[in-house]
Amino acid sequence: MPASKEKAFQKKVNELMKKAQKAENTEVRWAINTLNETRRDIIATIAESDWQVYHLPQLKAAIERAIQEYGDKYGVRLREAQREFWAQGADMVDLPLREVGIFAAIPVIDTSVLHVLNDFALDRVKGLSRDAAEKIKAEITRGMLGNKSPYEVMQGVGRNLKDKSIFTSIAARAETITRNECGRILEAAGQLRREEAAKVVPGLQKQWLHGESSRVPRITHLAANGQIRDANLPFDVGGEQLMYPRDPGGSAQNTINCS
Repeated sequence: MPASKEKAFQKKVNELMKKAQKAENTEVRWAINTLNETRRDIIATIAESDWQVYHLPQLKAAIERAIQEYGDKYGVRLREAQREFWAQGADMVDLPLREVGIFAAIPVIDTSVLHVLNDFALDRVKGLSRDAAEKIKAEITRGMLGNKSPYEVMQGVGRNLKDKSIFTSIAARAETITRNECGRILEAAGQLRREEAAKVVPGLQKQWLHGESSRVPRITHLAANGQIRDANLPFDVGGEQLMYPRDPGGSAQNTINCS
C-alpha cells in the first residue's frame, strides 16, 4: 500500500478509535451517575426510617426495589449501547478500507454472537445488582443489631462514591462491566467483519496494538504489541490464543480492563 494511502487508512482508524472511546466514556458516566441517584434514594430511605428492628423487612424490601430498578435500567441501557458498538465494530473495518479506495461487497456478519454477548453482559449486571442489594441489606442489619445510628450505617453504605464504602465498590464494578462489555462487542464485531472482508480482500491482516490506559500495563500485553496475524488467526497473548482484545475465550486476567 502506498505511503499516502497507509497514512489515510491509519488516520481513519484513529478517528474511529477516538469515537469509540468517547462513546464508552459516555456509557460509563451514565452508569455511574444513575448509580449515584440510586445511592441518594437509598440514603434518603435509611434516613427517613424509624430505625426499628421490627421494620427491618420493609426497609430491606425498599432497598432491594431501588437496586433492582437500577439493574433493570442499566441492563436496558447496556443492551442498547452494545448494539451501537456492534455497528461501530463493523465500521472499524469498512470505513478505513473505503478511505483507501477498497469498496468490496462484504457479506453482512452474523448477529448471533451479539445476542450471546448481550446475554452475557446482562448476567453480569444482574450479578452486580444482586450482590449490591445483599451487601447493603447486610450493612443495615448489622447496624440495627449493633445499635448503630442511621448516620453510621449511611457511612458504611456510602455518603458518596469516593469514600471507601459499599457504593464505591459497586461503582468500580459498574465501570468495569460497562467498559469490558462495550469493548468486547466492538472487538467481536470487528473480528467477524475482518474475517468476512478477508474473503474479498486478499491478504487482509490485523495487528495487536497496546492502547493508552491509566492502569499499569500487563507485561504480556506489552509483549504482544505489534503482532501481525492473518484476519482469521489468533494473537499469542501471555500464552493464550486471543482472536481480539477482550476475547471471551481468554482468561479474566488476560481480558478484563484491557485497553
